[in-house]
Amino acid sequence: MKIQNGFTLLETEKEFKEWLDKQKPTRKINKLQVHHMALPDYETWNGTDKRVYGDNRELGRTMALDSYGKTTWGSSDGYGHYIAQHFNIFPNGKITTGRNLNSTPIGIKGWNANAICIEIYGNFDKGQDAMTEEQKQAVIFVFALLAEKFNLPINSTYIRPHAWFTSGGTYLGDYNKYKSRKTCPGTNFMGFGNTRKAFENNFYPLLKAYKYGSNNTTTTDKTLYVKIKEDINMHSKPDFTSASVIGVIKKGGVYTVVERIERTGTDMYKLKSGVYITASPKYVETFEK
Repeated sequence: MKIQNGFTLLETEKEFKEWLDKQKPTRKINKLQVHHMALPDYETWNGTDKRVYGDNRELGRTMALDSYGKTTWGSSDGYGHYIAQHFNIFPNGKITTGRNLNSTPIGIKGWNANAICIEIYGNFDKGQDAMTEEQKQAVIFVFALLAEKFNLPINSTYIRPHAWFTSGGTYLGDYNKYKSRKTCPGTNFMGFGNTRKAFENNFYPLLKAYKYGSNNTTTTDKTLYVKIKEDINMHSKPDFTSASVIGVIKKGGVYTVVERIERTGTDMYKLKSGVYITASPKYVETFEK
């Protein structure tokens, strides 16, 4: 953990949870916004940010975003900051704080009151950045822990992407490329996209399956990875019943394995995000680093 100019760098799941547990905002909070930055993107992260900020990329970029907010909209959070969002999630899985939690964000017109705004660093439209495994895990635990903190059901009533709103703030309930204000959090967000179907079949189930501490566990001396050879189901528990299916993992994805579950028949892998998939070599390929 590191603090600079009033912003806090939270480097692990544990640091984020411990910091969040200590927060006692008095503002009513009942919404979580999902955004991607678009720009800066991964090219910026590995180029300009690395060159300008060096080992301080996360806080350096956060302070730059704050300066941009001050000159662009000039809306103070009442605590000396002008950044639009409350949290930033970076490609390496680290998080920085932004606006004070007691301040309304500048995120989605018509849906800012009582909301927390989370910006995910990168451009996740199709053909752009492919989200790193570290960032995926951080996205999952940040949203899951915020939902737990503020007692929010994990569904489209309480957690919505910017893509489901028009420029005027009208709620569309889904992404519409002709009407949506933005594509946030990207048309290929986490490999499944920004539509209502993508969120209901994939994003919300990932958050529901999350268990604190699962990202800190490993049962191998070397880190084991799995590459998906064909589209496969992900499960909330180690069985192959239809009731445990919580979404689909697309072909080509690479994920971190924390445990192999021995079963009668086909074994399963538990992934770092807490979900379970088949261990059949017909559908997955493993390798170590």
